[in-house]
Amino acid sequence: MSAVLGLMVWSMLAMLGLVFAASLAIWLAVMVIVSLVSSVFTGRPAAVTVLWRRYREMTRQRWPQQRPGSATPRADAADVTGASVPTSVQDVRWREVPKAPDAPAPQQRP
Repeated sequence: MSAVLGLMVWSMLAMLGLVFAASLAIWLAVMVIVSLVSSVFTGRPAAVTVLWRRYREMTRQRWPQQRPGSATPRADAADVTGASVPTSVQDVRWREVPKAPDAPAPQQRP
């Protein structure tokens, strides 16, 4: 009797899982169709199309740009964000600023 009851419980759980998976698949199909139809009226690309393009770019390794030879994850992040691109300021050494010649004395207020 316990074996039959255990089999019934497991089969009910399996059926619940199948119903859940089927409902997710139907919901996904409906939302893809709605997205494609709405893209016709709005003129913007459908979400499915955008996701597919990003996926294709990522599989071609153009998103983000991968540069071989980086030493650390921080260097990878700096390369991807553009933080490692040299700017116009290169020399940042300390310099003494000479005093202006014949500077007038500050005036005192009465």
